[in-house]
Amino acid sequence: MFNSRFQALLATALSALVLALPTCSGSSGAGELHRADKKQNAQPVIWIGDFNNFDDAVALMLVAKDPRYRLELIVVEESFNAVAHGANTVFNILEWLGNLDTEVIRGAYHSRDEVTLGANGVDAKGTRVDDANSVPGQPDYQLPNSATKERFNLERRNVAGTNIYGQFVPGPWRDNGATLYNTDHLIPRATQDQYHYQGNRGTAFDFKLAEDIILERLSQVDRKVVVLSTGKLTTLARMLAKGSEAELNKIGEVVMMGGGFQGLEPFTAGHPAACFGDKSLNLGGNIFSHPIFNCDTDFSTHQEFNILLDPTSAGQTFDLLSEKRIKATLIPTNATDNAKVELASIGTLAAPGGTPESCYTSKLFAAIRTFEGGDFNGSGDFALDAVIRLWDIIAALVVLDPQLVTETQNAYVDVDQLNPGLAASATPYDPITFDPTVGKTTLNKDGTGQQLRVVIAVDTDAARQAMINRLRDGFNAAVHGDRCGGAG
Repeated sequence: MFNSRFQALLATALSALVLALPTCSGSSGAGELHRADKKQNAQPVIWIGDFNNFDDAVALMLVAKDPRYRLELIVVEESFNAVAHGANTVFNILEWLGNLDTEVIRGAYHSRDEVTLGANGVDAKGTRVDDANSVPGQPDYQLPNSATKERFNLERRNVAGTNIYGQFVPGPWRDNGATLYNTDHLIPRATQDQYHYQGNRGTAFDFKLAEDIILERLSQVDRKVVVLSTGKLTTLARMLAKGSEAELNKIGEVVMMGGGFQGLEPFTAGHPAACFGDKSLNLGGNIFSHPIFNCDTDFSTHQEFNILLDPTSAGQTFDLLSEKRIKATLIPTNATDNAKVELASIGTLAAPGGTPESCYTSKLFAAIRTFEGGDFNGSGDFALDAVIRLWDIIAALVVLDPQLVTETQNAYVDVDQLNPGLAASATPYDPITFDPTVGKTTLNKDGTGQQLRVVIAVDTDAARQAMINRLRDGFNAAVHGDRCGGAG
């Protein structure tokens, strides 16, 4: 029988051997240790986003797998789907990749609603959410996935698809995004206690404000934090406005995906684009560029989704970042509009030797292609090559691989607000009275404080390949799931 000293020495040697193993060996890397235990010296990341579509899910996988970064806190913002949809995506992916430590919280509703409205639009204080139609006997409180469409959660949802001004914002991918185009059931359901979304249970708003939790976490960390924002900027604006100098000094950099700038590539005259080659009909945004809206629409295509959801908070965020001289990088549609998934990428992701997450992503992209009706416009590429980009994926890759950035500009960023006359009208979101510049972002050389770094272009071929390589890397890969024809 081994004595205790020999056992201790053996354990130490085995630990050293495991740490010395190569990271790209194809092994799962998940093991028994929590992901945060293996990343205790990594740079902390606080991520604010809605996590309601394919690009959010893939971006989350990329950051969760990287050994240099630790997901300290994830804040799920309200979008057009219930916060619970985004939370479920986060819970399931994090546990699937062996991350059992990241805290996930709900972000702010629009600031005008936060205190006065509960989850069902009633007075919040002491009011219980109506949960009568939730699934009886379902113990984990998670929202149903695409395998059980008939079940749904009553968590408050922006069903009308309006922004903070009450303007209509179309969401052709909204419901499909919530179920990851009917592929979310391919990701194992989270089982950890802390990964059960319970926002539809108990007393409405019986929690700390999101910005207060973020600021508390900033005061606790022992090194600089990357704040990554891939949704509307409501919570980020509130955090910047309330934070003390000591708390905000813990921020190493804020990286945001949002906005788009007319007159810069690819939004220049004659540039081939989604609107069948006529770039003059798409001026930097991504709201009306989908073919179902017709490219001759005069609704406007200045607006980008994240900014248009809450233009007030977006303007406040950019101003506060400059005023408080916080290092900030903005990744607009100029940098993401040429970053596309080509048809060949689907096959490459699923090639033999892949990880469960690369194989899943291949199926996800194929499902979106089916949803879009296959190729169009004679490109021969993945259908979304014409209309949907790697938005949040590019934002994550700019954090992970900064060398992918090929062009930047330093400037202040202005955000157009609703025309006062339309704001007072009975139908501020009616197509006839729609204000075509709400949420439009403009670069400005005049301002106060430190300018933002705006990423104008990235190496799109290298970015696409980096996404594929990282997803196929065996380090921190999922333990369970289809391995592209191998064992599940």
